[in-house]
Amino acid sequence: MHILLLTDNFVPETNSPALRAYEHAREWVAEGADVTVITSIPNFPTGVPLTPYRNRPYQRERMSGIEVVRVWTFMAPNRGVFRRSLDFLSFAASGFAAGLFRSADVIVATSPQLLTGVAGWWLAAVKHKPWILEVRDLWPASIVDVGVMRENLFIRMLSRLEQRLYRHATRVVAVSAGIRNGLLARGVPDEKIGVVPNGVDLNRFDKERRSGPPAADPALRNKFIVAYVGTHGMAQGLETAVDAAARLKTNDIHFLFVGDGARREAVIAHAKELRLKNVTFTGLVPLVAAEEYLRHSEIVLIPLKRTKQIQITLPAKIFEAAALGKPMIVSAEGASADLVQRYGAGLVVPPENPDALAGAIAELCGDSSLRARLAQGSLALARDFDRRRFAKDMLEQIRQAAGHADRSARP
Repeated sequence: MHILLLTDNFVPETNSPALRAYEHAREWVAEGADVTVITSIPNFPTGVPLTPYRNRPYQRERMSGIEVVRVWTFMAPNRGVFRRSLDFLSFAASGFAAGLFRSADVIVATSPQLLTGVAGWWLAAVKHKPWILEVRDLWPASIVDVGVMRENLFIRMLSRLEQRLYRHATRVVAVSAGIRNGLLARGVPDEKIGVVPNGVDLNRFDKERRSGPPAADPALRNKFIVAYVGTHGMAQGLETAVDAAARLKTNDIHFLFVGDGARREAVIAHAKELRLKNVTFTGLVPLVAAEEYLRHSEIVLIPLKRTKQIQITLPAKIFEAAALGKPMIVSAEGASADLVQRYGAGLVVPPENPDALAGAIAELCGDSSLRARLAQGSLALARDFDRRRFAKDMLEQIRQAAGHADRSARP
């Protein structure tokens, strides 16, 4: 079986969609499938090509047995609406054009941006092949909920497009039960929906404790490190974490923010306004360095802004923290809070509440036995969310789509 996967993000980008796409594709190859990935030149979230890549019309490479086809896109940083829309549109056009020249038995297109789904739909129509839409986010509702855009004609047009994609896809795969419920509410038939959760590749996290970047930073030596590692975007509400740092600036607790995103400069400005000395911002770092920052932290923060999507949001960074046995503080409600509480992997506080967040951090700082218990819960969570198993589940969804198409073709 030849799988053609369209994804806007792919390694060496380090965000959750890129890692999920790569780790799934690698496992599909191990299971005997031929896999071609059509993606953009790696540039997320800065809009600048990662070295040594250049934004050329067409490039090919092989990674772990995967054929990777990279196409030209209009690159834009992960902020602003108009330029990002051009980025999405250009990938849909370039990805569709590249896909015309690649063979496929099944096509998989992954959101959140719906235009990737359009490219998958059109390729499936031209090639007369089944296709799967993987739904990572209920787009465009999430755009409105986090305040990127207001409800308008453009959003209503995207909502109609969303419904058409659900209707034409052979199968629709959600990354959480909450998103599945959202799909059901939008009229997608239950028998058409599969669920393949996010997880973590446990092989990425060996048990050897190496010296890493934090040890080289004088500001982090002999500190109790509270880390946030991930996108500094609209949905995280990182200003709340900075406000919590202001409440804890008289002790050895140090806050570490690793990553980049649309709100990073605003969060840095907020920390400067509060004149905080117990906060460090590293910017975007390679995946190995990000893992080392996590490894050297005592607590990992999983903050979310209170929106209509908070009940169904399940950040992938939960699983990476769990793989390292890190106690978490989840500043959220709904799926992410329920999961961490179920495994006893961390403390849960209300979203956008700096007093509650600061109190939970202080509690964990002063109670090593509690941290040890939460660490064991984290490791149990990671074992149950092994990405390799979920990659096989996704492959089964792909086989179901192919089987459905075969049955539909019979007289």
